[in-house]
Amino acid sequence: MKVHGDTPDTPDITPPAPLRADARRNREQIISAARALFAQVGVDVPMEEIARAAGVGVGTLYRRFPDREELIKAVSLDNLARLAHLALEAERSEPDPAVALTALLRSALDLRLGSTMTSVSPRAFQPIPDSPAIAARRDEIVTVARRLLHRAQDTGAIRPDIDIGDTMLALLMVSRLVPPGTDDLGDMVFARLFTLVMDGLRATPGTPLPGRPVDHRDIEDLRHRGGLAGFGKPTPPVDDESTQAR
Repeated sequence: MKVHGDTPDTPDITPPAPLRADARRNREQIISAARALFAQVGVDVPMEEIARAAGVGVGTLYRRFPDREELIKAVSLDNLARLAHLALEAERSEPDPAVALTALLRSALDLRLGSTMTSVSPRAFQPIPDSPAIAARRDEIVTVARRLLHRAQDTGAIRPDIDIGDTMLALLMVSRLVPPGTDDLGDMVFARLFTLVMDGLRATPGTPLPGRPVDHRDIEDLRHRGGLAGFGKPTPPVDDESTQAR
């Protein structure tokens, strides 16, 4: 029983202790190695191979990241944190919103965001949308990208009948067809395809687009329904009767 004058109950919230310099270095090396191998081999690359590339022991890797899902989330979050910084820098330093948007989209591809976001492995993909930290970072980037897109549309540089979801789909298409950094030929083809797609967003006379502008929410809806290849399985329907029986 609480006695008058006792200190009121407060949640026991203890911030995580900062990593030692060597532990922080190991973590950064693991994330860097995993990012490169995810892009080159795929997210199912053996954990032992990641440890070897990072120059650490397998035990060290598992102390930092107990399972593959945690490592995938860490790589994705690190990529998105870098991209969020680049997005704000592009918006602040580039007066032309269309140029800033192009630079942001190219940065997203150069950071190999598609290496995990377009994984065909449901086990590898699932940790990404389930992470609140990744969702928060992604929303930051989408907010800046949408702002740049709408400003570019206001200047007449970008066609007015698209929204950020259309832009994201174009970005994903380029990433899935020709990932950057494959080899010299792949880099050249990627650069050409990226330029063609970006030119397609420009406000030049062309064929009117069917339907309506695609928003970010539409992308999420398509993903949940399994309408985007490689973006997870459709969510199974909930059996109300079996749920109530339990």
